[in-house]
Amino acid sequence: MTGKNLGFGALKDIKPDTVDEPPIPDHKIDEIGDRAGFTSREPTQKIVRRKEAEPSANLNIRPPISTYNRFVAWAMENRLSYPEALKELMDRAKI
Repeated sequence: MTGKNLGFGALKDIKPDTVDEPPIPDHKIDEIGDRAGFTSREPTQKIVRRKEAEPSANLNIRPPISTYNRFVAWAMENRLSYPEALKELMDRAKI
């Protein structure tokens, strides 16, 4: 089946360009994109508040309410999480 002649000539005669264009530096591409209002697709770095920590384990205890209240109050006064507060107390006791 022959197609309609659209003025392109024979498809077998179409050849790709052989001249390589010089690469455009990334900063130039970013400038052009910024001017055109494009938003970057680069991944945004997540800000992490917590420090990297070693793996954790559960420690469930049921102290008397007076001991619990003392521990929680001390942790809050020192702006420590419960694991940080436990570690601090153990460090002070040289355990």
